[in-house]
Amino acid sequence: GRIAGAPRRAGVSAHRAGGGQSARPARRAARMWTSLRAVSQPPLPRGPRRRCWALAGGAAAVGVFLLGFFVGWVSKPTDPLPATGSNKKMKTTFLTEMKAENIQQFLYNFTRRPHLAGTEENLRLAEQIQAQWKEFGLDSVHLAPYEVLLSYPNETNPNYISVVDEQGDEIFNTSLFEPPPPGYEDIGDVVPPYSAFSAQGTPQGDLVYVNYGRIEDFFRLEREMGINCSGTIVIARYGKIFRGNKVKNAKMAGAKGVILYSDPADSCAPGVNPYPDGWNLPERGVQRGNVLNLNGAGDPLTPGYPAKEYAYRYDEAEAAGLPNIPVHPIGYRDAEKLLNEMGGPPPPDDSWKGNLSVPYNIGPGFRGSASKRKVKMHIHSFNKVTRIYNVIGTLRGAIEPDRYVILGGHRDSWVFGGIDPQSGAAVVHEIVRSFGKLKQNGWRPRRTIIFASWDAEEFGLLGSTEWAEDNVKVLQERAVAYINADSSVEGNYTLRVDCTPLMYSLVYNLTKEIPSPDEGFEGRSLYESWLEKNPWKDVPWINKLGSGNDFEVFFQRLGIASGRARYTKNWVSLYVFFKSASSLLPAYSNCSFMCF
Repeated sequence: GRIAGAPRRAGVSAHRAGGGQSARPARRAARMWTSLRAVSQPPLPRGPRRRCWALAGGAAAVGVFLLGFFVGWVSKPTDPLPATGSNKKMKTTFLTEMKAENIQQFLYNFTRRPHLAGTEENLRLAEQIQAQWKEFGLDSVHLAPYEVLLSYPNETNPNYISVVDEQGDEIFNTSLFEPPPPGYEDIGDVVPPYSAFSAQGTPQGDLVYVNYGRIEDFFRLEREMGINCSGTIVIARYGKIFRGNKVKNAKMAGAKGVILYSDPADSCAPGVNPYPDGWNLPERGVQRGNVLNLNGAGDPLTPGYPAKEYAYRYDEAEAAGLPNIPVHPIGYRDAEKLLNEMGGPPPPDDSWKGNLSVPYNIGPGFRGSASKRKVKMHIHSFNKVTRIYNVIGTLRGAIEPDRYVILGGHRDSWVFGGIDPQSGAAVVHEIVRSFGKLKQNGWRPRRTIIFASWDAEEFGLLGSTEWAEDNVKVLQERAVAYINADSSVEGNYTLRVDCTPLMYSLVYNLTKEIPSPDEGFEGRSLYESWLEKNPWKDVPWINKLGSGNDFEVFFQRLGIASGRARYTKNWVSLYVFFKSASSLLPAYSNCSFMCF
């Protein structure tokens, strides 16, 4: 997957052949010139000779410059450059061309089937996007494959958690799968809940509740409450920190297994019913995810360099970021059954309590008649080097073709990806279509735009990281900015922007030109509604970029200005309802204007 326009290295054999053929004529010419100079030039005093060489060098430099200027002048294209149009006019045309109904249709098409990285269905979607981007009119579109380490559950030996009695008999098992949503009952290939890259194993022990699994939570257990997690299985709720860090902290505390669950206090809005009657997480809904600690390394077996088919790979024992204890996620219905019988001291304060009907006792172990029961994990997932495919499309710039603005988002999803990532993928698709329509009318962007549909983001940002490692030199020299389109809508309250400070003025100025889609702000700008709903001093709040998304390699490793935008929920009240797909438009249309 070489970027269009990137220079290729000269082959060693060609270089040597060229050097061998030209060496002897060059030496003969040098001897001839030396002899002619000796005959035609009388010896000069030392001072005038230096001045002569200086004048000759200056004349040569001027000659080279004039020659280069002349060659560039006579070789310039006779056809006029494609029109980039005035900024204001093209922004208006672009916004007019984008259609909410197209985004809605693209979103529907992208979410009909699961698209787990490394599967045939995800490759089929990649080929569909490639074909449509070509049809939309991009100058070039290609697939960029990489061979990376992925993780899958064992189809014949499923993962689950059990409670066993003194005789070792299982008296309770967690669910093996989630109930399918209405209308999707006949869809196969839905991967059961699992934690990608979990170690295999069947550890058994007392259960300890560790709140969010943060370092301070483990410190409080050990230093203030005298509870040692060594040799236990810990249960932690999602939230506050990345799940991989929870696993790392648990391992450091001596735990031999980790159970993760989503507590309604962190995952459900008050007053909203669970899906399908509302949009809250249902009791058997489970958050899938990877539990790596990569720190931006990309493929665990090829950290720092692209995972090509021919690349050298570490053994898994030496791989970057792989956990070495079993991990498994469950729904809050199963978590409630485990936590309800917990013994030990009560939680140290209310910050350790969620919204389940349980006392949230710490443990270790169960209480009363269940005190001799243990928790056992059954984890049989496996890792496998698998081919993934990025889709890379290019729209060449008219004035600065060697300057790249990159708009990307991932395509793979754990299941259907209704919000993450397909709401973002649908918006990128409509942006490509709209730019293609403008190109058909004779327009080109000022700078080259690279569109990317990343693969294997859910497994540790692998697709974007491998591509960036593959093109690191040219990206550092030519990339102007990277814009990420992951989840373009997660609520209908207001705009949310995360970006580097270099983009602040751009974002503020552009949102002043875009009409607000919010109710009660008819005839006013997006900037005004954003400022009123999420102010910081006298401007709207812009979040700092962190990590955990495809902008990471561009921002954290390559130092490229990066950003992302989405329509979000009211984080104060957490009580919102989604509205029409028209809310998708303002979030990304403003980011595309740096291409004009």
